[in-house]
Amino acid sequence: MNQPMIEINVGPRNLAEVIHRLEDNTKLDATKRRDLISAVSCAANLIGRQPFELEADVPALRDALLKVHPKQAGITAKRLSNIKSDLGLALRLTRAAPRQRRSADRTDAWLSFLNSASIKHQRNQLSRLVDYCCSHWLEPDQVNDDVMSAFEAHLDASILTKNPKEIRKDTSYAWNAVIKQNNLSFTPLVVPKADRYIATPLNQYPVSLRADLAKYIDRLRHADIMDEEGPDRALSETSLRNIEAHVRQFLDAACSNGFDRTDFENLSHTLRPDVMKAAVNKIQERQGGQLTATTRNILSTLQAIAKYHVKAPDEIVNLIRKAKSKIGDVQIGMTDKNMERLAQFDDPRNIARLVTLPNELMQWAQENSPHKRAPLRAMHAVAISILLVCPLRIKNISMLDIERHLTVHRDGKHKLYTLHIPASEMKNRNPMDFVLGEQPSRHLETYLSEFRQHVSNDPGSALFPKKSGGGPRTPDNLGPDISRLIYRETGLVMNAHLFRHFSGMMYLNHNPGEFETVRQFLGHKKLDTTMAFYARFSSKAAVKRYDEAVLSKWRGCEND
Repeated sequence: MNQPMIEINVGPRNLAEVIHRLEDNTKLDATKRRDLISAVSCAANLIGRQPFELEADVPALRDALLKVHPKQAGITAKRLSNIKSDLGLALRLTRAAPRQRRSADRTDAWLSFLNSASIKHQRNQLSRLVDYCCSHWLEPDQVNDDVMSAFEAHLDASILTKNPKEIRKDTSYAWNAVIKQNNLSFTPLVVPKADRYIATPLNQYPVSLRADLAKYIDRLRHADIMDEEGPDRALSETSLRNIEAHVRQFLDAACSNGFDRTDFENLSHTLRPDVMKAAVNKIQERQGGQLTATTRNILSTLQAIAKYHVKAPDEIVNLIRKAKSKIGDVQIGMTDKNMERLAQFDDPRNIARLVTLPNELMQWAQENSPHKRAPLRAMHAVAISILLVCPLRIKNISMLDIERHLTVHRDGKHKLYTLHIPASEMKNRNPMDFVLGEQPSRHLETYLSEFRQHVSNDPGSALFPKKSGGGPRTPDNLGPDISRLIYRETGLVMNAHLFRHFSGMMYLNHNPGEFETVRQFLGHKKLDTTMAFYARFSSKAAVKRYDEAVLSKWRGCEND
């Protein structure tokens, strides 16, 4: 006996099938159908793929669209938002994404909870969770980590606009803040950890271990200049911080793989073979099974401690050396990630976006001077302007002092500023002097006369003062602020240190082979360092010149 055929409604496999299903959907009016099909096609175009190449998968499409910036795409932020909204509707209508539940009215318990949030952004961060819970008949006293996991899974399968993990983290922070501020009896939520692992602070380890590490660091710093066992030259503070970080990472890895913090009373206890094996295995696991330059650097620090501080037996030093040799050589020169970021500037429009950004920021600040953001916009305009002209490290930029580093002189009608960084403050102990041009000097003068006093309640003599408490902003504060601002305004992925690579690349693109000039304005001690980082840019520019000067003259010529 023949069984009746059961039709199974399977969702579309790719965006081309989404378009076909929309075309066949007779329930949609013509205008709405056209708009949804247009949104699907536009989304594929923004991602840089054909519709048939893109799976109809919400998480994959979201990850791809989150990389699209309206400035880079040549559209407005509103247009990008509309495309994502219509794409989401198209996916739901064609069953590529789960359909939204009918919205339910917020219950009295939820309204009372939201009203207890005194800060507007807390209510905004909680509103999505509130609507989810109301549509699933959940009250505030039922919210726990299991509910949050289901909430995140719902977001992951349905939204295209934001990262569900970030939404869950922000929502958990807001939830915990509200129940703490109002002494509510609801369940506190576990805030998801960041993808980047943070090692346990040293103050969680025995005092004797911390004292031993401090003694080693002091020797490297030349705290006692009569100590004959220290290095010939004191290490920089950056190098010392890196050494301390390596020890923290190593200890944390060992304690996460079977050891207790009390097992380490001094640095010699870190050099036991079983400890090193456990720690290196855990570090490798945290790095996705890879043995990276980070692991090699940690082992280099341990090797120096074993050889010069603990005076460990040769077999221990050789054991560490052998482990290092299995990782391979550390990459010398530009990293692949930095090369990828510099590739943004193959597009001349991106060069223009970055170079003109300080002027745009300062102009906005002057036109909107009463706005609370105007002083910070002006400050960041000056910081970016200086980074473009003076490719210093972010530590030097953040520590700039009006009295110590700035001098001013007149060039006709214009004031020009000069930056002088003494050798003691430079990584390579080479003093650096930079003369700011007319426009950077004008930005600096405007900032000093109109905005700096509004950046901080105690500006002192710091060029970029902290909001309160006096003193300069830290590199960890100023650097990320600059990166976020550049991305928001231009769509460029740019950190403060990349300005150094940008300047070297730009100069060599116009002057192939002139590494000595690059060495001087970047402050490298050795020409080999400059060439290791920037040779490929000079080669690229030379090939372009060869093409323009030689090959282009022969193109189009017919053979005799």
